[in-house]
Amino acid sequence: MSYFTVQNHMALTAGHGQADEAFQAAYNKLLELHNAVYPRLRNHGVDLHPRWQKASVVVQESAAALEQSSALVLPYFRSREQAEMVERLMGKENIAQSGGVDTFRHPVIELRLTPYSFAIELILSPYAWWDQQNFIGKLELPHHRATFRQILMEMDGDYCFGFWQGLELSEMHLCNAQLRRGNILDEWMNTFADGQDWLRVGRWYEPEASALHPSYITSEVLNTIKSLNRLYHFLLWTSNNNFQDFYEKRQRYAKRLYA
Repeated sequence: MSYFTVQNHMALTAGHGQADEAFQAAYNKLLELHNAVYPRLRNHGVDLHPRWQKASVVVQESAAALEQSSALVLPYFRSREQAEMVERLMGKENIAQSGGVDTFRHPVIELRLTPYSFAIELILSPYAWWDQQNFIGKLELPHHRATFRQILMEMDGDYCFGFWQGLELSEMHLCNAQLRRGNILDEWMNTFADGQDWLRVGRWYEPEASALHPSYITSEVLNTIKSLNRLYHFLLWTSNNNFQDFYEKRQRYAKRLYA
């Protein structure tokens, strides 16, 4: 028995819409999960925020795909004030007039229900290029690269890692157990291209997975978000976690090298 039933997954297939009763039931399940999990996140000091418009806490747009999809998505990310500041640094103007920030322009931890799976993952899309650059700049420093490796190593082996785009788990991914082998992590990160690749770390569950039993799912989601939150705050740009200068130095060096 799973918190999300097969019918909840099936409600997201083509032909169902927001007015559909089955779709609304799946939506309500995800919203109820938010209401159970979010107060506990705050009690544990996790500085993540849902979308501030109450009518759009659960949406159909995922940072993993960027178009309206068959998924239902519950995103957690920066506070509204921080998000608006970062988008101004990215050159976006008239944020108030445009109706708010774009979730996909920020690192996000999202819960995502699709016709085929339930996922809890950290996503850094190429449109969140300010934070991508910050992350790449931070990895220029050996001790921070070591910290990044340590964060990943301390996650359970069933976390998946990769650079693909899309709602479902790609075959082009690595599990944490694989990242422990030799220089695989460094080799993969050396291929990561800011402004082009999606950085993904998370857990994917098949329908009826035992970890999603109604008795366990709140703890499962809470513990997974707490684990991903370490990596989220490692790469998140803030005035106290600013590695843009290191990124710019890296780019200038690369231009000289390949000129």
